[in-house]
Amino acid sequence: MTLTRRNLLRGSLKAVGAAAGVTAGAGLLSSVAGERSLIGSSFAAAPSAAVQTAGVYRFTVGTLEVTALLDGYFDADPSLVPEFDRQVVDQLYQAQFRDLPGEKVRIGVNCFVINTGDKLVLVDSGTADKYGPTMGRLPENLRAAGIAPESIDAILITHMHIDHISGISSIDGKALFPNAELIVHKADWDYWHDDGAMAKVSKTMQDISLHSRAMALPYKKRLTLIEKDGEILPGIEAMALPGHTPGHTGFLLRSAGQEVLIWGDVIHFTALQFARPDWRVVFDTDMDQAEQTRRRMLDRVAADRVAVLGSHLDFPGLGHVAREGDNFRYIPSTWQYQV
Repeated sequence: MTLTRRNLLRGSLKAVGAAAGVTAGAGLLSSVAGERSLIGSSFAAAPSAAVQTAGVYRFTVGTLEVTALLDGYFDADPSLVPEFDRQVVDQLYQAQFRDLPGEKVRIGVNCFVINTGDKLVLVDSGTADKYGPTMGRLPENLRAAGIAPESIDAILITHMHIDHISGISSIDGKALFPNAELIVHKADWDYWHDDGAMAKVSKTMQDISLHSRAMALPYKKRLTLIEKDGEILPGIEAMALPGHTPGHTGFLLRSAGQEVLIWGDVIHFTALQFARPDWRVVFDTDMDQAEQTRRRMLDRVAADRVAVLGSHLDFPGLGHVAREGDNFRYIPSTWQYQV
């Protein structure tokens, strides 16, 4: 017999069929089909779980272990982006095989825990109950990750907006991380605590100020204010990224020749702002400066091939940035099999 691909396949089917108690490939297929039918008729269909798995993902940066934790998501109104162009948005979403949730744009909120070997460090704390039922999942995802609030030694806040600081204290004014030092950039602290500056801004911004002050108050005796770039904890360096807020801060992780930049809110919309870095958000304290910072950081991480972690990038928020003409493209990192 001439050895062909068809003969090999026929021989393989016969061999498998013999092992299964049938005499030919067609018989095997019939047997399998019959068995499927038997299974289908013997057992009821399993109900849908209707819930996602825990929002937890671990990876390493040299000797540092990072745990990404999902606080949840919210659907933002297009009015949040002054330059919003529906035709451009539709094109970008279609090109990326995404679906828009109705007329709104979905934004995730991520937090991170860094294990330096000596300390457990939380970066941002999510929204608690301030943005509705799809948010405030940090406590349950900390539990799923096996991290007790009492074990957190320090909390780094990229900036004092509601979706970053609301998870550090309870509504009745108790620290939810009782052993943690709170670390915030001095420019951000001073801005949100400046009554004169707050008198000149909108009611929404005034409410953010009052809320941020209340959340930070339980940590007043364990407060460190950053005033310059540089190492603040082993393997963690502060980096000023102003514009979104005056003291908006990134945290560069360095270990064993590896680097990852936690860049807070440099990007809010994963599907949009890499291709359109000129698109700002209304919560930028200084929109022009925020855009300049965004372009500078996109250019830097693309040129240096530094991985980024974003508070609002699609969970787990880890990826790289590539230049694409005058703009950029986001490449999510692949699953890290071992930590």
